[in-house]
Amino acid sequence: MTLLRLLAALLCLSAAGLAVAEPYRPDDDRLVLLRVTPREAPQFAELWAARAAMRASPGNLERALDFARRAIDVGRRHGDPRFMSYAEAALARWQGPETPLEVRVIRATLAQNRHAFEAALKELDLVLDAEPNHAQARLTRAVVHKVQGRPAEALRDCAVLLGRASPLIVATCTADSAGLGPKPASALAFLEAEIVRAPDAPIAERLWACTVRAEIAERLGAADAERYFREALRLDSAATPDPYLLNAYADFLLEEGRPADARNLLSAHADGNDALLRLTIAERQLVSEGDRDLQPTFERHRQTLAQTFAASQRRGDRPHRREWARYLLEVEGDATKALPAAIANWSEQREPADTLLLLDAAIAAGQPEAAEPVKAWLQKVGLEDVRIQRRLDA
Repeated sequence: MTLLRLLAALLCLSAAGLAVAEPYRPDDDRLVLLRVTPREAPQFAELWAARAAMRASPGNLERALDFARRAIDVGRRHGDPRFMSYAEAALARWQGPETPLEVRVIRATLAQNRHAFEAALKELDLVLDAEPNHAQARLTRAVVHKVQGRPAEALRDCAVLLGRASPLIVATCTADSAGLGPKPASALAFLEAEIVRAPDAPIAERLWACTVRAEIAERLGAADAERYFREALRLDSAATPDPYLLNAYADFLLEEGRPADARNLLSAHADGNDALLRLTIAERQLVSEGDRDLQPTFERHRQTLAQTFAASQRRGDRPHRREWARYLLEVEGDATKALPAAIANWSEQREPADTLLLLDAAIAAGQPEAAEPVKAWLQKVGLEDVRIQRRLDA
């Protein structure tokens, strides 16, 4: 079902930054900037079969869409940006006003992955102008609105999904958006009831629902939050757990002051830069607590991250602003540089994680006035989050 394939692509979001034109070449040939799974790996067999079918029928839209969707899923699962490029290239021939709606939806997903949110919304608006009940476009637009800190707009799109997507997808979309408003406890109770009512729902649906349940519980400070994260992990593949879920659970452990547990969680899955960042943050905290044996490992990971961010900027890529700001603040300990990066990130995306980051940077930089826009926005949307409240109280 195409909605489920796209659903998987919606779980992982990233941000972006500055560019430098000159190509980057590492000074040390031994330096590892990114670990990628070999193209010949067995888990890619279905993807390459889909590509072969697409190439055997140039101009066949359905085969191109099938390959693009599979490439997006593989790319986010393995944290490998090459596959997003493959998906984009597969659809390059369809341009202009007559672009098929399904192509526009996938292009919106790719733009969302780059955090080019306005480009994503432009494509989605065109789709929904032509077909207001397009379920994938509604779901994708709801997610973009949520990421940008507009839960009321997201809820309106979720409501249109009623009768056009499965009950669990509608419930998760609704709870995910409503959980960022003034009644998160009601959203959590509603979602919990829907999860219980859907024991046989597809794994992709249950994974998303259980992840959202854990995140709402975390914001509420509920005792069940960790149990919910663990239940979500048990639904997923132990070999390659969902990157969004893995990082969300690691952030929970770090917030709880448990860097050793976060390191244990991530150590086998730190090929992606987002996971490596959190692993390095955990190691820095452990070193600060006196574990000097970890110092060489921490320094190696810190250098890898520094070189990766530098390479991304020199290539002209848009490095993830949230991760860049977290690196400056929580790895380098440079609050002066981290604060403007966190402010720039928050101007684009306003999830709780982005809000926490800006508050942490403002506190560390000794500039509490930088949090004033956050306070105004929190009052507007009615977001309740015990973690954010702790920062405001500080």
